[in-house]
Amino acid sequence: MNSQDTTCAPTVFVVDDDPDMRDSLQMLIETLGYDVRVFEAAEAFSRFYDGDRPGCLVLDIRMPGQTGLELYEELLRSGRRIPAIFITAHADVSTAVAAMKTGAIEFLEKPFDGSRLLELLVRAIEFDADWRAQRNRFDELDARIGTLSRRDLETLEHVLAGESNKVIAARLDLTERAVEMRRARLMQKLGVSSTAELVDLAVTHRVLSDVQQAARHPSFLIPGI
Repeated sequence: MNSQDTTCAPTVFVVDDDPDMRDSLQMLIETLGYDVRVFEAAEAFSRFYDGDRPGCLVLDIRMPGQTGLELYEELLRSGRRIPAIFITAHADVSTAVAAMKTGAIEFLEKPFDGSRLLELLVRAIEFDADWRAQRNRFDELDARIGTLSRRDLETLEHVLAGESNKVIAARLDLTERAVEMRRARLMQKLGVSSTAELVDLAVTHRVLSDVQQAARHPSFLIPGI
């Protein structure tokens, strides 16, 4: 991620093919104090958005060409994760369920109350900030894990299994002193000073890795919704 992301003010991206609705949403959201950028088609937003800009997406579901649901699924598959508030003038149960399964913050039927939109924008931007902090943490850990050699990774697996130096030595046909040296080298590379820190780092990396993979799937659901 670009280091500039942490200092950029969040932007609310609006995608709606109705010019009157776009103008109305832009004025309303700017009145609420947010920067706004509008797009008349899903394809235009997809070409523009690279995933590095913080914020959230207010997205019309039914549009000519690519629909809002199709756009959001494409964004998730490509790793461009952004919280979305889906809006439509044609609400029905099946569409609402499909929207929520893609990871939507909420599904709003036009016309909707401005105070409700503000509440959802605040929540969406908080989610986005949390996601970005999580991704930064993963990237940091992934870079550190990426410095490990095959032997380092082999040692790490045994440490994560809770095995003592004596057990590891027997399994790898090494002396205990050799295992101690492997552990010391492993901890030095990862910048930790204890086995507990080593295990915590490795487990956190695995958990965040799973989350990053899950976030690319269109059926990913936002926790707490």
